[in-house]
Amino acid sequence: MWERLYPNNILLIRQETNRRQGTARNIGVAYASADWIAFIDADDWVEPDYFELLYHYAMECHCDMVCCGFERDYSSTLVYLDEKSRDNGEDLYIFPYEKIIRKELIISDVIAGVWGILLRKSLILDQDIFFPEDVAYEDMYFQALVCVYTGGVYVVGKKLYHYFVNTASTVLRRNSDHHMDWLTVWMRLWEECGKRGLLDLYREELEYCCMKNAVGFVQLLILRYSVPSFSLFRLTSQILRERVPEYRENPYIERFTDIYPMVLEKLYEEPFNRSDFELLVGYVKTQWEIE
Repeated sequence: MWERLYPNNILLIRQETNRRQGTARNIGVAYASADWIAFIDADDWVEPDYFELLYHYAMECHCDMVCCGFERDYSSTLVYLDEKSRDNGEDLYIFPYEKIIRKELIISDVIAGVWGILLRKSLILDQDIFFPEDVAYEDMYFQALVCVYTGGVYVVGKKLYHYFVNTASTVLRRNSDHHMDWLTVWMRLWEECGKRGLLDLYREELEYCCMKNAVGFVQLLILRYSVPSFSLFRLTSQILRERVPEYRENPYIERFTDIYPMVLEKLYEEPFNRSDFELLVGYVKTQWEIE
């Protein structure tokens, strides 16, 4: 319908098979004619001035990326925020000086996801950044590489993006095999960073991200499965040990809060048997809520 109403503005591209979000986004970037790219998930929505504000700061600050705050939204209909509710703190400009921006973006949570950002298309093309296809959690790969190569980021201190909490979504669906893609994407990202020489430049920052991904997957394993897999926990432990053998020496380890330090320690603990894992599962479920 929308394509018929606006034939000069909308192009509908059909795929024979569903190859997940990564393929759809790659196709979108390939066909995009504008200089700036934004990704909005199908079940999310944005404030009416979302694009206007993000584009304004992109032009004013001459940066590669503009991002904003977001609202976790449970509404069944489109709702918007009043000005007070939109407030998300002060605006922030991360200057495009190599050491500052790389470290700040790699180790921080300034960027929540590939949604909620406006990105210069030439950055994606020039650095050959793409989404892994046929897998879920493809945004982890893309987001990490964008953070490494971006030249300046402006963070708008307003909530302009509505992240719809959909229990049937890819991330929240229970007992689904696609959650295993987290490990696949994580390992592909580490290998890609090695090929690009990034492990030599940002070893400590990427090790920190590796540890964060390992704990994140354990959280996913425990909260998204009725019967969490001990074998997958041990596999995660093995992958992490191979990439970050001396985790206590990482200077960013103190950034872990909540029960992250405890879970990380369990991933390195030896011996660690099935009974130990069951105790960990029970404890984590009391600390981490299921969305």
